[in-house]
Amino acid sequence: MFRIGRGFALASPALLLTLILGFAPLAVVVVWSFWAWDPATYWIRPDLSLAAYAQIGEVGRWWVIVTSLFKAALAALACLAVGYPAALAVHFVASRRMALVLIGAFTVPFFTSYLIRAFSWRLVLGRTGLINDWLMQAGIISEPLDWLLFSDFAVMIGLIASYLPFVIFPLLLALRRVEPSFLAAAQDMGAGFLRTLVTIIIPLTKPGIFAGFLFVFVMSAGSSTEVQMLGGAGASMISIMINDVMRVVNFPLAFAISTVVLVALIGAVLLGNARFGLTRLFEDF
Repeated sequence: MFRIGRGFALASPALLLTLILGFAPLAVVVVWSFWAWDPATYWIRPDLSLAAYAQIGEVGRWWVIVTSLFKAALAALACLAVGYPAALAVHFVASRRMALVLIGAFTVPFFTSYLIRAFSWRLVLGRTGLINDWLMQAGIISEPLDWLLFSDFAVMIGLIASYLPFVIFPLLLALRRVEPSFLAAAQDMGAGFLRTLVTIIIPLTKPGIFAGFLFVFVMSAGSSTEVQMLGGAGASMISIMINDVMRVVNFPLAFAISTVVLVALIGAVLLGNARFGLTRLFEDF
C-alpha cells in the first residue's frame, strides 16, 4: 500500500496536467454550448439556453451527424475485416524478425503528410488514375469509371487506408494475451484452425477488437481531410460542418454539435466496455 501510495503521489503532477490538457477544453466546450451569441460584443455571453441545440435540427445537420457516425462505423468494420487476418498472420505465421518488419511497415504511411496520403488516392482512383488505366488496357471497360473518385466509395478507401494500423496494433496486443496452452488444448482435442479461431481466439481478443474498432470509429468520425480530398465538393462530415459553422462565427452551435458528438462517443465507449471488457486489455498478464 505504501508503494502504491508513493507511486501515485509521484505520478499525480503528470496525471493532473494530463487531465487539465485533455478535459479542461472539453468542459469549456460543453459549458459554452449553452451560451448565446452577442452581436454587440461579437462574442458569446453567459445565457443558459438550448437555442444552439435547437439549431442542430435545421438544414439537415442531424442527417450529417448520423451519416458521419454511420460512415465511421462502416470504416471501422472494414478495417477490422482487413486488420484481423493481418494481425493473425503477424502473430501466428511470421517469424519474430519478420513480425518486426511488418509492424514497422504498418507505420510507414505515417512518415509522410496525411494530405499527401489522401491526395495519392486521387492518382489511383481518378479518371486517368492507375485503376481506370489498367481496366481500360485490359479491355474490361471502354470508358473510365467516374464513381471511383469523388464518392463515398473513395472516402471509405481513404479512411481505411489512413486508420488501418490503429486496428492492427490493439489486436496484436490482445493476441499476446491468448495463452498458448489454450491453443494446444484445442489442437489436442482435434479442433482445426477455423474452429479454434471462432471458439477461442476471437472470444479472448474481444477487448482488442473493440479497442481497434473504437480507435478507427472516433478518428473517422472527426476526419475531414479524406472527405475533402476524395469526397468532392458536396461531401460533408461532422468536422466539415463544424468548420462551416465556425466560419460564420456561430460558436454556440459549433460547441453544441461537438457536445452531441462527444456524448455519443462517450456512450459508445461505456456500452462497448460493458459488453466487451475494454479494461481487460490493460490488465497484467
